[in-house]
Amino acid sequence: MGREIIPKRVGPWPFPRKDGNSRIGTFDEVQISFTETEAIEEANRCILCPIPACVRACPVNLNVLGMMREIQEKKFGEAYRLIRETNCIPGSTARVCPQLDDLCEANCVISKRGDPLSIGMLQRFVTDWSFKHGEIKDLDIAESTGKQVAVVGGGPTGLGAADLLLRYGHKVTIFDIHDKLGGTARYGIPNYHLSKKSLDLEIEHLKKMGIEFRTKMKIGSQMSLKDVFKEGFDTILIATGAKKVTPFEVEGRGLHGIFDAYEFLITLDEMEFYKNQEKRIPFKIGEKVLVVGGGDTAIDASRTSVRLGAKEVTMMYRRTDKEMTAYRQGRELAKEEGIKIEYLQVPIRFIGDKEGWIKAAECIKMKLGEPDASGRARPVPIEGSNFIIDLDTVLIAIGRGPSTFLQEKEDIKKEKWGGIIVDNETFETSIPGVFAAGDVVTGESLVIKAMGQGRNAAQRVHEYLIDSKECLDLSQKYFTQRYARKPVQT
Repeated sequence: MGREIIPKRVGPWPFPRKDGNSRIGTFDEVQISFTETEAIEEANRCILCPIPACVRACPVNLNVLGMMREIQEKKFGEAYRLIRETNCIPGSTARVCPQLDDLCEANCVISKRGDPLSIGMLQRFVTDWSFKHGEIKDLDIAESTGKQVAVVGGGPTGLGAADLLLRYGHKVTIFDIHDKLGGTARYGIPNYHLSKKSLDLEIEHLKKMGIEFRTKMKIGSQMSLKDVFKEGFDTILIATGAKKVTPFEVEGRGLHGIFDAYEFLITLDEMEFYKNQEKRIPFKIGEKVLVVGGGDTAIDASRTSVRLGAKEVTMMYRRTDKEMTAYRQGRELAKEEGIKIEYLQVPIRFIGDKEGWIKAAECIKMKLGEPDASGRARPVPIEGSNFIIDLDTVLIAIGRGPSTFLQEKEDIKKEKWGGIIVDNETFETSIPGVFAAGDVVTGESLVIKAMGQGRNAAQRVHEYLIDSKECLDLSQKYFTQRYARKPVQT
């Protein structure tokens, strides 16, 4: 007889959080962690599926089933050890993953009879609990192979790759342009969404495990790839991410008061503004703010604007809610904080005052036409639907592409849109011994998906270093073999 299904998850939907009005004056975390009692109660809702769809849906095949069993037994440290096996920053990814959209929680079996299990909150709980109680045990590291790997980029892709390579016995050094590692997880995701304290603890643990960090180092400028090889590295993995913003070319784009949303968020994180809101920022955020775009960056820029004192923040997206790429929870949190989302609209001209500052925008309404290259319905302007809105500040958030500096400097073959071309099986680039993975290959993606690709590439790098022909599939190891079943057909 199966376990009883408890339909309602612990706490408010989708997770416990601070009141919308009280939280907008601070950059402190919005999400409120489970207590030990709440965590056990929520974990007891898990029916312990023999073939857990949640694990299959996770890009790193996080051992959710094992985590649930251990939480039910109040073995929180052991639960952490199990999820840490395939995720090097589980506390951070727990906070930013859109679990309910298309990942673990969206595939939870009990959602057919009630609320899906709160996997993200439980993952966060066991990670935070383990750090707080000193239950962070070192993972097994293989005997040294004598091989050295250089990872260019310390974001989720690079961290995930470095972690796996280190545990295989290779010496790993991460080169990163910033003074702290984390990539987009640190520079671009606000502190109220992802606690930098949590990220700091997880990255410091990777350093203690033996990964070397060389920060403020721009490969391709301060050192060439040849210089890296000359230092004794046997191979290089490029994981420089997607930091090149997509241009939005309309009349008046050059007016003062119009900023790129991603650069806006990065600057605030580099300043560590969340620690001291008395700092002077290089942006003029007026009372009326328009954010153009429908992704996570647009959501974060909107919510940040409110925290900087904007009285009226509007997100404008040229498609509908159905096509919007921003995670659902983020949209709901934005609405709770008073942010207005306008669909099927886009600015076509910015209007300035005599001093060259933005004061208004001419916009046009849209309708959906046939699907475009992305597979989403193409927005088509409605003739004669133009209208003008007054505003003080504009933040542009229409997407990012791969960083292209290194491939251009080192003559690495790339796609027309900038992504590095790699062998589909090996992740090797056009330069022998140089591999690439993550957003610099695929374009902008989720933190957990970037990490997953970093791990897959690291597996191929490992096989290259030991001259193995095995080509191990990590999902085969951590899902199929773990549950001793044939792959589930999708």
